[in-house]
Order: sequence, then C-alpha cells, then structure tokens
Amino acid sequence: MTHHQTADALEAAEESAGDLDAADTRARAEVAEWRRITDLLFDHGGPYAPETDAYAQGQLTARRNRRAAS
Repeated sequence: MTHHQTADALEAAEESAGDLDAADTRARAEVAEWRRITDLLFDHGGPYAPETDAYAQGQLTARRNRRAAS
C-alpha cells in the first residue's frame, strides 16, 4: 500500500468509527493502526509491506514465541 492508500483507509476507518471517544475498542484500535501505518509511510517513499514493518514483525515474533512456549 502507498501512503495515499493508507491515508484513504485511515479516513474510512475514522468515518466508520464516528466519535472516537464513544467508539468501541475495535474501532479505536483500527484507527490507531491506520494512523501508525500512514505515519510510517509519510516519508517512506515506497509501498507498505508488513515484512518491512518493525512493529508488525515484533508482534508476529511475540505470537510465535508465545505459541512455542505453550
């Protein structure tokens, strides 16, 4: 995804959520994640890829480690 595409997705998530103070946890989390990705791509110059997102990779590693420990 490009910065423009993530900005559009962020706008759609914000519109869907309505008032964020009154929105449910899922809607607030979705808006927060789109904001994070949009900010990440602000000066990136290339498309978004989860493989290059340190936060996403950290989350995936933590999940794998949690499953391995179980």
